[in-house]
Amino acid sequence: MPLSRLIAIAWLFLSLVPLATTTLAASEEERSFLGLYFNDEELEIFSATRSLKSVASVAENVAVVTAEDIEIMNAHSVAEALYNVTGIEMTDFKGPGSGGEASIHGSGQTRVTVMLDGVPLNSAIDDFQLATLPVQMIRKIEVIKGPASSTWGSSFGGVINVITKSVQSGDRFDGTVSASVGASDTSDVRAEVSARKDRFGIYLYGGRMDSDGIQASHEFTHENFFGKVSFDAGRKTGIGLTVFYHRSDSVSADYQQFGRDVSDGFAMDTLYGKADFRTSFADNVDLCLSAWRLRNNDNLYENQLSTDIRTRDAPIQFDRYGFSGSLAWRTGDHALVAGADSSNGRYEEEFEPGNTIDQHKYALFANDTIAAGKLSVTPGLRYDHSSLAGGLVSPSLGATYLASRDLLFRAIVSRGFHDPALVRYFDAPGFGYSANQELKPETIWSYQAGVEANISDLLRAKLTLFYHDIDDILIDKSLSNTTFTTENGGSARTAGGEFEIATNTFKGFVFKSGVHYEQTKLIDFSDRRYFDVRDVYGVNAALAYDGKKGLTGTMQAHYLWWDMTEAWMAESKGVVVDFSVAKKFLDTGTIALELFAGAYNIFNAHSYNDTTQKNPDRWGEAGVRCTF
Repeated sequence: MPLSRLIAIAWLFLSLVPLATTTLAASEEERSFLGLYFNDEELEIFSATRSLKSVASVAENVAVVTAEDIEIMNAHSVAEALYNVTGIEMTDFKGPGSGGEASIHGSGQTRVTVMLDGVPLNSAIDDFQLATLPVQMIRKIEVIKGPASSTWGSSFGGVINVITKSVQSGDRFDGTVSASVGASDTSDVRAEVSARKDRFGIYLYGGRMDSDGIQASHEFTHENFFGKVSFDAGRKTGIGLTVFYHRSDSVSADYQQFGRDVSDGFAMDTLYGKADFRTSFADNVDLCLSAWRLRNNDNLYENQLSTDIRTRDAPIQFDRYGFSGSLAWRTGDHALVAGADSSNGRYEEEFEPGNTIDQHKYALFANDTIAAGKLSVTPGLRYDHSSLAGGLVSPSLGATYLASRDLLFRAIVSRGFHDPALVRYFDAPGFGYSANQELKPETIWSYQAGVEANISDLLRAKLTLFYHDIDDILIDKSLSNTTFTTENGGSARTAGGEFEIATNTFKGFVFKSGVHYEQTKLIDFSDRRYFDVRDVYGVNAALAYDGKKGLTGTMQAHYLWWDMTEAWMAESKGVVVDFSVAKKFLDTGTIALELFAGAYNIFNAHSYNDTTQKNPDRWGEAGVRCTF
């Protein structure tokens, strides 16, 4: 019997287990272990099932980066916030404001779904530059390593869900203003304010970041606005409206090293809007409805360096809207979540030959977290249909077992997929590309198992092993000397693991470290751009200090062996070491001022996957932050 059918049968069977009493929140036994190493934001995870649940009952391999983590490292963008997360390879990262595309466990950057409060942000070529997403409005970032298709649909390599801040309860008015300056005329100015009166709440953020290029010839300007309004329509009912606007322009002269007299520019104009409605029934049923709109107006242009004359414009528009609904029912030993997603999108190239393509998607999903003493089992099932790629079923079955206060086991089997990028469905004569209308999703069967241990309340250790069986990989096929197309046909296997440790706080210090390794084998095809067998490994370490007396700081170290072919001219020379510190010098109870500074890539290490996408050399910054 196929494994997919076994998992589907198991899901149906377990959903019929008799009901008793439980809750999604962490038990006292779980908190006594996890509370030593996690704060409240890390103890409950939303992205695994689309409903909050204790991290101890999450079978997926999950990492969480909180607003507190982001502030202590002085990160400017999501790319920096995730740069040192074990298992993530940050490709094409050229410093704050430039590039930064995440690959998880060797998935490739186009197979990781990036979301803002559950709304996918990936472009028409399925990538997303994390350095263009600011951090001030972020409450936390949840990363699921490995396919999350039974919950979110197309998410072959994993999910990065950026969860934004909301107005806290109680009448209040507070905010933050900060400004920093650094090398290459780099500046970052931002402000946020949060207010609530009775049932009405509002959160606003605005910021601007400029640079002449921390990495040589990568100048940019970013402007951001984020707003969220909430209204409590009743004791258990709320309405929310969110708006995010991003405008940026970046220019690079990467190809000058090859003798080309050109500079490449990329202008982005992004508008995001979302409306949410939530209500509860009888204290154990939650209904969430949302509608969203995302519009991207971008332009990839080219200037002649010697004359600064514009030689190419390639404006594109990618307009999407969608609806989602979910019902979470907590009763007895079950925490059931069921819902539906739908989206419509249109991609238009506003230059010759002027391609336009529409895509319509819908999905149904359900999952159930079943508690049976120390055992927690989570079956999940989702059906996705795309007007271009067809339909696909994604089952999953996960389990956690709290063997004792100090020992937790996890395991999950899941099927995932990645829809082909929209741009693969139409011709691009200028690039010699001929479309293939028969493309289907790439698929993956993923097997993961892990264990977490608390050692004498001093050290937390986490081991995760994974094996990914990948089929229907999209590969390029030559049609003639000047044309090519894409077809399904490749297979690959990826195996590896992660090992992470984190200490309990000792005299204000916390040490964290992680190593990861993955080996990817191409089974029945070759790609001249990559080795048939590729071994990638990385090491991260961080020492953070918070003495609770106004002084905080962190030092982070990162090394990654890319294992790329010579054609990429990649470098893995040295360890990228970053240091940041902040000192509060005024705190009246209603207003606080602090100075902060950072020194990045202190030893000028070279770590990049592509010679045209080099990481920044040594640079520094300093600034001031005011909270009220």
